[in-house]
Amino acid sequence: MTSDASENKVGRARAPRRDGLRNREALIEAARVAFAAEGLNASLDAIAASAGVGAGTLYRHFPTRLDLWSAVLVDPLKEHLRIVEEALSNPDRWTGLSGYIIASCALEADSRGYLNLMTTRFDESEPLLKLRRQIQVGIEELIRQARDTGAVRPDFRAEDLPFILLANSRVAEITRDIAPTAWRRNVELFLDAIRPDRATPLTEPPMKPSQVARMMMRPRLRDPRRSEKHTR
Repeated sequence: MTSDASENKVGRARAPRRDGLRNREALIEAARVAFAAEGLNASLDAIAASAGVGAGTLYRHFPTRLDLWSAVLVDPLKEHLRIVEEALSNPDRWTGLSGYIIASCALEADSRGYLNLMTTRFDESEPLLKLRRQIQVGIEELIRQARDTGAVRPDFRAEDLPFILLANSRVAEITRDIAPTAWRRNVELFLDAIRPDRATPLTEPPMKPSQVARMMMRPRLRDPRRSEKHTR
């Protein structure tokens, strides 16, 4: 084989690899935009179209939605973990907890944030699941410390937090284009409700952790092979 022929063969081999890498990066960026704008169950076929590739190309790179989540959501979950750890380092337990709740809600409410990120389960993705476990452990410790020092009402539990996160996601979603900071008022009202000085007895016990887990499975993760037509 001549030198020119060898170089041509190498060039042809490199081109598909460059194209594949470019397609993957375009898909990840399109997914970031779609998940921020439409939520974590945004249409995969629409993501493929936005990236300028066919659905078959998307499914070759990311066979399931969870595979795409794993490529996109590690960094935002790391940011949530960072703000939990920052809150835990604050000696003022109320400032630490309230600061975490506001910062966490702000991440989701941001136009580049991911609605329902903290109320979605990732059980089959070990990297995402590991991060979520670390975040949850931090949240539980943060609330325990705040409760033990009297910074929050004595009946406030970690299982109560998903209510404000779910409410915040919905408020942020419907007000983003109208009043993009309206979510903050909702969160501040919630924070006043967990202060200890005016707490009144609650008529319902907190949900069990198993109930919270079941709640976070709704809506269930859509299987693109069932919910969206595509060709491979």
